[in-house]
Amino acid sequence: MAKKENKSNKIPGSVIAILVVIVAVIAFIPTVYMPYKNKKPQYDSEHQEALDTIQYLEDSIADQANIEAEIADLNAQWDKYREDMFVEPSSALKDLNTNVDQCGILLDVFRQGDAQPDESGTVTSEGNPLYYISLHLESIADRDQLHNFLKYVEVDSVGAYYVKNLTASPAKDEDVYRLHPDLAPETDTDTSVKSEDDEKDESDTDKKKTSDTEKKSSDSDEELTPHREEVLSVKMDIYLYYFNQDIVIAPEVTDTDTSSQ
Repeated sequence: MAKKENKSNKIPGSVIAILVVIVAVIAFIPTVYMPYKNKKPQYDSEHQEALDTIQYLEDSIADQANIEAEIADLNAQWDKYREDMFVEPSSALKDLNTNVDQCGILLDVFRQGDAQPDESGTVTSEGNPLYYISLHLESIADRDQLHNFLKYVEVDSVGAYYVKNLTASPAKDEDVYRLHPDLAPETDTDTSVKSEDDEKDESDTDKKKTSDTEKKSSDSDEELTPHREEVLSVKMDIYLYYFNQDIVIAPEVTDTDTSSQ
């Protein structure tokens, strides 16, 4: 009978399990559930912001190819507009050479000097300083051709040109013939040996022709070849002014950079 009394006094394991669960629930509510419930609106807001950011980044990555294509197109347009609006050292020779050909000028020398900062110290609103390069030309041209070329340089071209020096003098006969081959005298192709008497007779004849020509020239200006008076040997120096767009400003050296070296 004693053994039966001890067995009836034991607490069943299921009751203990239930008590543990109840205690755990009671502890969970104030320590986990209630703080989560209070913070849930904030967590939902942050979660939505994260979703929006992820969507934005995904859209940006998807549009990256289109954006790069648009940037490349805008850069190409700017390069074209810049070429049409300005003349810079890279395009100066081409610009003037094109007009030299259009005017029919015979160009012998065309040199481009190094870039020089303008002494005035003029700068743009972005701080780009004014520079210039010198262009030296030597050519053979008629007066009208020279006039048309100067009109292009000083008026028609989009380049900021300035004619620094210009000298012009009557061209030599060989230069006249180079510019106007139709005026060149016909060359004698007869290579036969001439006697001294023949050469003397031809010399006397040439002197007579020269004397007659000079006499006619003095009697009437119309007898002079008009092209011979108009052809000039020209030398000029032209300055091209432009604002330097390619200045690279070196970063300032800090104490940290100095110590790292």
